[in-house]
Amino acid sequence: MRDAVLLLLAILLAAPAAARAAEPKPQVGDLVNNPPYAHWSAFKPGTSVTQREVVTLANGTTLEQVITTKLLKREKNQVAIETTMTEGAASGANTGMAESTKTVTTFPAQVKMSQVDTPADAATSVTEGVEEVDVKGKKVSAEWVQAVTHHGDEVVTEKVWTARDIPGGIIKRTVTRKQGDTVASDSVLELVGYK
Repeated sequence: MRDAVLLLLAILLAAPAAARAAEPKPQVGDLVNNPPYAHWSAFKPGTSVTQREVVTLANGTTLEQVITTKLLKREKNQVAIETTMTEGAASGANTGMAESTKTVTTFPAQVKMSQVDTPADAATSVTEGVEEVDVKGKKVSAEWVQAVTHHGDEVVTEKVWTARDIPGGIIKRTVTRKQGDTVASDSVLELVGYK
């Protein structure tokens, strides 16, 4: 899932839509701006963002996790971020159980194109656009990318909204997995706040 998000962010961060069409595409071995670095390097250390993700399963059970990401270090050639994920069941048999994990990840300023770009896949269609979304009562112009992937009778639809002035970039992400006409899971990740 994280790789899919990074791929969608790579598409969004390469350049604004009009400029992307006019620029030649980098080659596999070329160094390009790393999307996570680009989304964090504009902010001061200590900046953090909190997101909430709720996954609804086919049987009606909902699982919730709260993700807090904090910029620990910003340097010319890399950023280090700390991610704390608190997971627990919002409803169902495991209500009240929560588990928290913390990781620190370093993102270099540039990576090879092959690390942020995957070859086109006939099973996946990608669309993109721009729309205004509400972020904590403020209208923000957000770029979005939607990928629809077909594998047999399974269809996965993922849509990510991003904005450059939001730490980490992601405002919202939805993922719907269908098996035939039945929704197997539906996930919504939304921005709770940032400081």
